[in-house]
Amino acid sequence: MTAPGETRERTMPLRLHMILGWLLVIGTLGLIGYWIPPGEKTLGESYLIFFFHFPSAINCLNFFLIAGALSCAYLVRRRPTLDLAAATAVEVGVLACTITLATGSIWAKAAWGVWWQPKDPRLMTVAIMWLTYAGYLALRGAIDEPTKRARFCAAFGVVAALNVPLVYFSIKWFGDVSHPMAVDFSERSMVITRWVGAASFLVLYCGLWRLRYRVRLAESEAASLEEAFSRAGI
Repeated sequence: MTAPGETRERTMPLRLHMILGWLLVIGTLGLIGYWIPPGEKTLGESYLIFFFHFPSAINCLNFFLIAGALSCAYLVRRRPTLDLAAATAVEVGVLACTITLATGSIWAKAAWGVWWQPKDPRLMTVAIMWLTYAGYLALRGAIDEPTKRARFCAAFGVVAALNVPLVYFSIKWFGDVSHPMAVDFSERSMVITRWVGAASFLVLYCGLWRLRYRVRLAESEAASLEEAFSRAGI
């Protein structure tokens, strides 16, 4: 499995990637503003938050699964680049999950009149997932030795990924209580906008992933050089 940015000559330049991602997101905003219905009979204009909530929700799950797969690959192959790729995938996943929780709270306010509903399994499983991966990042910051940190975090990342199916299937497993107000999203414009948004945010998040990987790789190389200079007495 190849880490992002590992073969730069074969991939789109990062700057172009980021520009493309933002243009696609702006295009999605255009669909939300000018194509889909501006209001819904039950929630009114508040239902539009769904088209920001869904792309980040689906992509945070994607990145956490990617991080789990990369963590598993690291445990097998012990390549430091796989550890860095997994760590940066988690960082982007936590960003997307934070946006998911924020927009989900806005949705809850519109649907229930409260910002948070602790009895809702979808909200609680996502919150637990966010805390789990916040713990992953805290673990990385608590261990200084690179090999030990990579090994511990890889094991953590594999176990943490098991929570993703629980979040995805929470409505089916625990009952459809997350959406007490029936909102019909079957209209063609809504379906297309939802998935165009998911694809657009995926492109943007992948660009952020590549960016964070380059930063982490540069930090790792700088730390290695500093250690080498220290051992040489320079």
